[in-house]
Amino acid sequence: MTFKPLNTLTILDYRDLTDAVHRFDPGPHTTHYVAAPDPEPEDIETQILGMAEIIRNENSYKNDAELSNLPDAAMIFFWALKTSPNIEFLPA
Repeated sequence: MTFKPLNTLTILDYRDLTDAVHRFDPGPHTTHYVAAPDPEPEDIETQILGMAEIIRNENSYKNDAELSNLPDAAMIFFWALKTSPNIEFLPA
C-alpha cells in the first residue's frame, strides 16, 4: 500500500485503509477506552445554592438591594426576571 496526501485519496484508498484498520484492530473503538462514570445527580437544594452563589457575583445583583433580602430560590427567580430583556418589573 502506498501513501498519498489525504486530499488526493480515492474511494479505493479509503477501502484499503478501512480493511487495514479492521485487520489490525478488529474490535470496535469503544473497547479501547473506559468511559467516565456519570456524575452523581445533585439535589435541588445544591443546585439552587450553586446558582445563587453565581448570581451573587454578578454586578446586577450587587446593585439591587431588593434581591439581597430574598431567600435563594426567590432571588434566582426575580433576578432572572429583572435581567431579562423586554420584561418590565413593577415594584409593589
